[in-house]
Amino acid sequence: MRIIETGITKEMLSGDNHPQIKIVDRLYTVDDRQKTFEKIQEVQKNEELEENEKTRQIYELALGKEATEEIMNLDLSVEKTIYLSYCIMGAITGEDPDKLLNEARNPKN
Repeated sequence: MRIIETGITKEMLSGDNHPQIKIVDRLYTVDDRQKTFEKIQEVQKNEELEENEKTRQIYELALGKEATEEIMNLDLSVEKTIYLSYCIMGAITGEDPDKLLNEARNPKN
């Protein structure tokens, strides 16, 4: 029988091994689990939600309620809020947020 080593350990599933984003002088841990990603995709597809509610729900799923409140209280500009959303998704997927933003702005159809 062949065993393929994935490199996944219990330690990798702890908070210390999740990506973090820095906002001002604070680090926020991003929940990059598959289950969270799937919930975020459901929120993104929900056409009944307004954009600001989608953003709030995505932040809560990825960062937690307390972090979301702190970030919402910063009253970021629209540009920074959009960029932060791409930073969060980049942290979850392991992709460069600038690349994700550029692809969204310039779809290849």
